[in-house]
Amino acid sequence: MHCGLIATIGRERTGCISVQLLHDRFVRRDLAVKLDTARDGATQSILLSRTQLDRLIYELTYARLLMMTKGQPLGGHDEHH
Repeated sequence: MHCGLIATIGRERTGCISVQLLHDRFVRRDLAVKLDTARDGATQSILLSRTQLDRLIYELTYARLLMMTKGQPLGGHDEHH
């Protein structure tokens, strides 16, 4: 059985994205993050490992910085095009 915190982080006209931190109360596996996307009544779930979660956080942080600087170059961070 899993339990955890759940939050809907985005919506559009036809769907939403939610994130849930999963904790296996029988401790058969490590903590995981479950990412659900729903669109037009269909749901797709993805379990993210710690490495995948780190990469997602990095990419979202980079995208946020670009949004904050209105797409201007971020001094020496030219790895994303």
